[in-house]
Amino acid sequence: MERRLRVLICEDNPSDADMVVRELRRAEFEPDWICVETEEDYLEQLNADFDIILCDYSMLQFDAPRALELLKERKLNIPFIIISGSMGEDAAVASMRLGAADYLLKDRLTRLGQSVSLAIEASRMRELRKQAEERIREQAEMLDRAHEAIIVRDIRSHIITFWNQGAERLYGWTAAEAIGRHAAMVFADPSRIDGITEKLVATGEWRGELEHVRKDGKKLIVSSHVTLVRDAQGAPKSALVIIIDITEQKKLEAQFLRAQRLECIGTLASGVAHDLNNILAPILMSAPVLRGNLPHGIRDNILDTIETCAQRGADIVRQVLTFARGTEGERLLVQPLHLLKEIMKIAQETFPKSITIRPRYTNDIWTVEGDPTQLHQVLLNLCVNARDAMPDGGELVLSAENVVVDENYAAMIPGAKAGSHVVMKVSDTGTGIPREIIDQVFDPFFTTKEPGKGTGLGLSSAIGIVRSHDGFMNVYSEVSRGSTFEVFLPANVETQAGVVSEEDEQLPHGQGEVVLVVDDEKGIRDVTQSILEMSGYRVLSAVDGTDALAMFAEHIHEIDLVLTDVMMPFMDGVTLIRALRKMRPGICIIASTGRSDDKRAAELAGMSVQFCMLKPYSKKKLLTTVRTALNARAK
Repeated sequence: MERRLRVLICEDNPSDADMVVRELRRAEFEPDWICVETEEDYLEQLNADFDIILCDYSMLQFDAPRALELLKERKLNIPFIIISGSMGEDAAVASMRLGAADYLLKDRLTRLGQSVSLAIEASRMRELRKQAEERIREQAEMLDRAHEAIIVRDIRSHIITFWNQGAERLYGWTAAEAIGRHAAMVFADPSRIDGITEKLVATGEWRGELEHVRKDGKKLIVSSHVTLVRDAQGAPKSALVIIIDITEQKKLEAQFLRAQRLECIGTLASGVAHDLNNILAPILMSAPVLRGNLPHGIRDNILDTIETCAQRGADIVRQVLTFARGTEGERLLVQPLHLLKEIMKIAQETFPKSITIRPRYTNDIWTVEGDPTQLHQVLLNLCVNARDAMPDGGELVLSAENVVVDENYAAMIPGAKAGSHVVMKVSDTGTGIPREIIDQVFDPFFTTKEPGKGTGLGLSSAIGIVRSHDGFMNVYSEVSRGSTFEVFLPANVETQAGVVSEEDEQLPHGQGEVVLVVDDEKGIRDVTQSILEMSGYRVLSAVDGTDALAMFAEHIHEIDLVLTDVMMPFMDGVTLIRALRKMRPGICIIASTGRSDDKRAAELAGMSVQFCMLKPYSKKKLLTTVRTALNARAK
């Protein structure tokens, strides 16, 4: 197959030019060629796009060395081959040094085709290398000029090999001072570099906030993203570190959180005042009595009362001051139960007595790594909101449990990550949140409270704190039934690295049974359908109760089990279940809900719904419950 070739021939002998063209055709090229004899014509033609230049070494008005010189001046990457009737070795070598790709004698043109192919390929490779080198230079320049501090260090020795201008500005060390030094020089706690490197090698990246130190000793809070770079064999080679100074941002966050805490305290002020008045009243009444002559027993009782009241008052003042002045940024191992107990104590002492506060947790709750003051604020914000949602009284439940979030569970919730977690829940029996606004409750400045009753920053600051702890939040609510807010925080568990792999467990599978999945949340519906279908079930799905009724009527004799959400628009799960029972009394039903309360459980049990799953549920929980429900139906 002939290959098209655009050729510029420099030759003052027409017959020799024809000979060159014939040889190119013999080598299976299809040449599109122009022949020039003078320097002026040559320069004019250089504006065109040629694949190769074939030039006689010596012509009457022009020669090859001059042609090469002009090509170099124009900075053109066109392969250049010299063809000569007689050319000495010295001249040939000199021409090659000037940039010629090859030289041939006119009486030995049999290798012209091969020479042209090699010259074009070599030129192409040079151009590619030049482009790659240019890209590398541009990238290096971009990295150097980036606003962020960018550092590259060796993965084993931790020696710094790259230090851009952003790093110079941030840390005060020049590149010349920093390159070749150990990267621990920027760490306030140098021992952290080993832990970061260990996780980097294991997962390929590390993200987090660190305390660093400038050359002048000033401490910085930085957000660091570290990426693993591997060598050609795939072995870990370097760590690419991108650093952003967030020192001022953290100061502003601290000020904002403190202001938000003070807002919380303001909302508790009437309760605090009421409680302090109750504390001071017996003290004020007891003082005059002590001036009289009293029997020792009565005197001791009065003194005990005064001491108890004073201690209660001191505890309230201490809690308020601790909360108001608490410091941010300090990450410690925290026992969530301690936080819940402190919040319960504040709530019991300041909330209206018409609100019953109940704990619901065991003593084996895992620890979490976090800022106690910030987490304290999250829980208090949620409790204050719960209190405001129960103006006529009600029940506030504070609970905690250990959970392992698997990949399927995490897929149901935006921002969730797989792993071991502690989930703390704040549940109330208040007015609830209308469905049309529930997705807005975490937006800054969004509030349903009356003007002057709240800024709308409580929940937005709470979710911000939780996300900064690598956690996530859920909310479930029903109008007139109350709300549940869930706070998921990564647990500090030694076995946490091994998230339970249910793929290795012998989970129950289906035998082609048909399951109708009803949920208005697309993410939950799709994940549930995928799990069931991969486990041997046939699945129909519906987006709400009315859709489910239509689908059930169409497949009434095929469907073996219905898995339905309880809280849905248009027709809720309870109404749907009643309708399904009328259409087919014995249909097997599993209810799924985001809230766990005794009233709802009793209502579902009264409708012969024996199986209920709390959302979000894991793959194991889903498959086990479905199998158990189907087996129970068979009996």
